[in-house]
Amino acid sequence: MLTFAVLPTVWRWATEAKIYPLNILLYSSVLYLLARLLPRQGTVSARDLLLPAFLLGLQIDVHSTTVLLIPGLVLLVWLNLRPALNRKGLAQVVLALVLPGLLYLYVPLRGEQLIAQYGRQEAIRRGLLADFYHSGLSGWVRYFTAADFTGGVVTNWGRLPADFVKVYLPLLVDNITLPLALIGLAGAVGLAVRRPRLFWPLFLLYAVPIPFVLTYGQGEQAAFLHPSFLIFSLFAGFTLLLAWRLAAAFLPVRPAAGLLFLLFAGFLLAYVQPQAAYSVNRLTHKWDRSHYEAWADALAHPLEPGAALLAHWGDLTTFWYMQYAEGLRPDLRGLYPPTEAVVQDYLQAGGTLYIAGPLQGWAAGIETRYRLIPWGRLVRIAPRSADPQSLLPPLSHPVDAVFSDRLRLLGADYRAQAVGGQDFGVALAWQTLVDLPPESTVSLRLTRGDDIVAQLDDALLSGWFPQETLPAGQFVLGYMPVPVPLGTLPGVYRLQVAVYTDAKQPWAMPDGAVVLDLGQVEVISPPADTPVKSERLWLPVTFGGEIDLLDYNYSVARVGQGKGFAVRLLWQARTQPAEDYTLLVELVDRQGRVLRTYEHVPADGLAPTSTWPAGQFVRDQVDVVLPASAPPGDDAVRVRLGWRKADGSRLAVRRWLWPAGRQVDLHALTVTEKEGRVFDLPVVQLPLETNLENKVRLLGYNSPQMVAPGNLQVSLSECAETPEGCLLHFELYWQGISEMDRLYYVFLHLVDAQGQIVAQHDRVPGRRGKQPTTGWLPGEVVLDPIDLRLPSDLPPGRYSLRVGMYLPPDGPRLLILDGTGQPAGDFVEMGAVEVR
Repeated sequence: MLTFAVLPTVWRWATEAKIYPLNILLYSSVLYLLARLLPRQGTVSARDLLLPAFLLGLQIDVHSTTVLLIPGLVLLVWLNLRPALNRKGLAQVVLALVLPGLLYLYVPLRGEQLIAQYGRQEAIRRGLLADFYHSGLSGWVRYFTAADFTGGVVTNWGRLPADFVKVYLPLLVDNITLPLALIGLAGAVGLAVRRPRLFWPLFLLYAVPIPFVLTYGQGEQAAFLHPSFLIFSLFAGFTLLLAWRLAAAFLPVRPAAGLLFLLFAGFLLAYVQPQAAYSVNRLTHKWDRSHYEAWADALAHPLEPGAALLAHWGDLTTFWYMQYAEGLRPDLRGLYPPTEAVVQDYLQAGGTLYIAGPLQGWAAGIETRYRLIPWGRLVRIAPRSADPQSLLPPLSHPVDAVFSDRLRLLGADYRAQAVGGQDFGVALAWQTLVDLPPESTVSLRLTRGDDIVAQLDDALLSGWFPQETLPAGQFVLGYMPVPVPLGTLPGVYRLQVAVYTDAKQPWAMPDGAVVLDLGQVEVISPPADTPVKSERLWLPVTFGGEIDLLDYNYSVARVGQGKGFAVRLLWQARTQPAEDYTLLVELVDRQGRVLRTYEHVPADGLAPTSTWPAGQFVRDQVDVVLPASAPPGDDAVRVRLGWRKADGSRLAVRRWLWPAGRQVDLHALTVTEKEGRVFDLPVVQLPLETNLENKVRLLGYNSPQMVAPGNLQVSLSECAETPEGCLLHFELYWQGISEMDRLYYVFLHLVDAQGQIVAQHDRVPGRRGKQPTTGWLPGEVVLDPIDLRLPSDLPPGRYSLRVGMYLPPDGPRLLILDGTGQPAGDFVEMGAVEVR
């Protein structure tokens, strides 16, 4: 049974809402009950066979291919349990089999009811009736004989020998593996020799479904072969039993048992564990919520009541499930198959139709025969004569804004309120002014001040639009469900939109602005009992009975020495906190030593804890920097949280009912060691040895344009002819004095005689800005190459060079300390530049 339980096809179908897992469960139950009767052959009565017969009848209801298994089961009972059956007992068993089988009538009876209630076409569009079901006597005959599906069984028998080799054997090996297939074959031979009365019924159960599946040629063949795979797994198990009997015949009991244990352990390690790991890995990567989320997004679009969605039947099953199981848009209909004839008939009847999936080979040139409007994930299709602008929905916020003479925004439609933890749907109506590439992207944001609290960037072009580009004059309706994070503070935010093909160069409007403000949106809190799924916390962590930590995550999976990362936290007020608490965030190593401590006011001071009403969710982020001297290794550093009162004491921590001290440790992070640290002092053309506020020392610099210590020369006429233009090249050498927990920028200024900056360079130090000051150890030497570009119209003359460090974005600068430790300015005079 372990062999069968870890088959990839079993795992695959066990995770889908299909009939195959239930079918094999009932089949396994029938075999199990019969197997329990075999040792009691002399005492078995017809009553013992009633439950297996009843379950077999239910299995017939689940899948009609069960009838293929009846000959093997009858032979099993006949050869091994025949004395239990007299005429009366046989009648009881047959009745137990037939009665549950009557449930097979449910489908045609329900089908007739639906046709009478809705009409056949409407029942199909509601997803209540399959299009292959037909009413009346002929329909019932087709249903019970499966005539719509079994045509290949009659016509494909000539291919059976070749398909057995090309199709079945690869399926068997792929699922069971070649070594175990050979073991199963050996077990079958052994069973045939030792227990033929058991072997032949099992062989019949194994063999009969195979030719049917190969000639049937439809659907997932491996799923139909589950009964055969189960029997083959039993053959493999019999091999283990044979091994035990052989060992017991030639060895004492204990060595034989030890050998059997080793064989079983080898089976677990060599087969069960790899098969299970393969299935888990495969399903982890294959099955996700993308299909569900795509339909949830589509059903949130602004769609006319009673409209139809055109797609394949298999794609529409998700849509119908969401209608009936979750109550989403019950007014919509599903239309299939997605052929042009179906579309023509529906549009001629005056219906509103949206393309929701791939078309069946007629998409080429469709834009010349129909009016198409990209509609978020969908495409609205209408008669060619329809006015495209009249097809757009009403817009509550009319707009007339042109982006880069390429795209016009006609209006937007959105609610006045957004709810934290939910998507905020916004419809945007556009008209293209030129042909637009598929990379054209709309960025929609909710902002407060300079902070973006929610954002969604999505392509303007719908996935089902039949053209690769959007032609000039095309009307487009974009639908964007902006995810508003749970814990977003209640209040008024601004809804803004930008457009780009390159995010670094958004399209500008006539006034030069690249972001259009659409209006205000009020964010409100969700209900206090909104469920929160956390991957890290099994139970909330409660601080002082007032604040719950519901979830958290880090912005990184591993962090380098001296690098920063964000600790994202989701809180909820259990009761309104009594005062304004301060969050203490500590970075702790494996030995429990505190490497660095941060004192944090929630939401950067916008939401003191005393203002949190009971049930309020609060999303917060603490940006921390790992010390440059943090110990490297796996699980080397963890984050510790605690809430401090105004009197300095900390709130007590509880995990559900159990006290847990006054702080909580989050999961540990791997710390990577900074490579290439240099501590040897360099040789420089101009030593400076300047102390910047006891944090860093400027050792000096080199420059190929230095003609004398502290004097550089450059000819504008000569360098203007080079591809790179006029650049001053520097190699600055810095040395750490103490560890820094903040990132400083280096500024290099070229100033004229009046002290005006004529050229400047500001950035993180190091080659390509890869040496942040937070990663410097005391004594570490850092090379900082800088190219200072000179303006092409810079007048000839003598200029001064100044260098220093500051906190971005606009200060303060690190002070220069003289030999006595006193401040002596906020920049270093590097020398002079003569421009000719």
